[in-house]
Amino acid sequence: MGWSVMASAIHNLDLSVDVFFDLLSESTEDYLYVWDIQNGLFHMSDNSFDELQISRQIETNVISVWSNAMIEEDQEAWLDDMQLIHDGKKDYHDMEYRIYNKKGEVIWVSCRGKVKKDENGLPQLMVGRISNIGKQNKFDNVTGLMNRQQFEKDLKHLLKQTTMEGIVVVLDVDNFKNINEKYSYAFGDRTLNFIARELTTLLPVGCQMYRLDGDVFALLIPKGTKEIVTMIYENIQMYIGNQFVMEGQQIYVSMSAGACFFPKDSNNYQKLLRHAESAVEVAKLNGKNQLVFFSKEMYHEKIKLIELQESLHACVSRGCDEFELYYQPQIDTKTKAVVGAEALLRWHSSQHGEVSPIEFIPLLEESHLIIQVGKWVFEQAVTQCKKWQEYNPDFMMSINVSYIQLKENALLEYLRNNHHELTLKNFILELTENCWVPNLQFLNQEFKGIQEMGYGIAIDDFGTGYSSLSHLKELPANVIKIDRSFIRGIKEGSYEYTFLEYIVKLAHIIDLKVCVEGVETLEEFEIVKKALPDYIQGFLFGKPICAKEFEERYFMQ
Repeated sequence: MGWSVMASAIHNLDLSVDVFFDLLSESTEDYLYVWDIQNGLFHMSDNSFDELQISRQIETNVISVWSNAMIEEDQEAWLDDMQLIHDGKKDYHDMEYRIYNKKGEVIWVSCRGKVKKDENGLPQLMVGRISNIGKQNKFDNVTGLMNRQQFEKDLKHLLKQTTMEGIVVVLDVDNFKNINEKYSYAFGDRTLNFIARELTTLLPVGCQMYRLDGDVFALLIPKGTKEIVTMIYENIQMYIGNQFVMEGQQIYVSMSAGACFFPKDSNNYQKLLRHAESAVEVAKLNGKNQLVFFSKEMYHEKIKLIELQESLHACVSRGCDEFELYYQPQIDTKTKAVVGAEALLRWHSSQHGEVSPIEFIPLLEESHLIIQVGKWVFEQAVTQCKKWQEYNPDFMMSINVSYIQLKENALLEYLRNNHHELTLKNFILELTENCWVPNLQFLNQEFKGIQEMGYGIAIDDFGTGYSSLSHLKELPANVIKIDRSFIRGIKEGSYEYTFLEYIVKLAHIIDLKVCVEGVETLEEFEIVKKALPDYIQGFLFGKPICAKEFEERYFMQ
């Protein structure tokens, strides 16, 4: 039925508007309306009051009530269109815009109407319907952005235009789960809505934003360039990094982004999305809060990471059969005698050869395999240390600990059940400083429990992370290890030397031992020892070697 026919039916038949709407509403999910323009009366079907953020006041004040139900950015265009209809300059209404439903969520609606004029040509009556087009898998109800299905449709449409070039960008909010956990999932949804609305204002004309799922968004930029994408991303970084306040809360978030070009990187929807997502993963692996452009080399590197992950799972399932511990000697600064060793994990992969710890340790942590592997490392190091304590009862063994092991409450429980009849003070558990300080309260509690059992605690890479000096007295530690970056090129009287000397003196005042890592030359040692650290560890006195070689070199001579 056309709108003019419907209007005539209502106007001429002996039916009340209520009865007419009740009959029609039973056959549609749309919200039906009749606007008596000349008398200022407005009627909507009852389902609209059940589902939308409107009141019955709309029946006598449609312009004010309906515009207030609409998000602010869409009000102006709607009001302009209503003015044209009221002035008799248009006899139809056809718009898509965003309004709030009863739950306070943003939904997209399609609003259509037809105007009937009187004998003087003035608008008399408008009849129409409003459809929730979010229900048609086009829009996302949380953010009001177009959704994954529409993204796929729009990108495929562009790809059919053989001469069209453009860019696909995937944006992923870093650590968004922390917001959900701290404030609630409802707050998280409102935050995503806020992010979506604010970021769309930063986009140039022609750039469309979509919500793919969760905290992942996409940008589609026809005729885009690398420079345009970089500019957009920098604007996003600047906004959420400096101005992001949500409901009075300063929210600290960042966004990682991955971009790829079409048709250069592919002319296939699935491949383009996969390439952009791969670039995002690389951005996150490289520290987050950055934009990465897809490349074939990067893709091959990702495939390699996947293969490494698969091989690691297989190795762990076989009882860590391809892992081995190497040991680097720790030297008494005064006597140059070997007083301990740091146990370092090595992977001799049958498929990939010798894999650097820099590559495989992050993969173990990401997959949480580090919990199982950490137990294996501890058992191997303990067994070896017990053997070497037969040569030197005071021999110390340093074992690296991952933050994941602590966070999952795996380490403390394991240690309580596996003392191995050891002299525990000779076992030093190491955690890097930049894992420690941001989580000081939690880690202090964990490490105090470990110390109470008798184990020693070391802060690794000291001086490379946060405000270390202000935390020294709070940290439940026995040893601090100075990073190689403060030793490289050290000269007496230099900043590096002054820093080292100051840290050693301060540490000794509060009964902490100091181990200096990365000493590689005799010149470095001669300067470092003047600062009076307790221990030295570095290539000058020995590289990491297997247990058999370590024993032959340091105990059999």
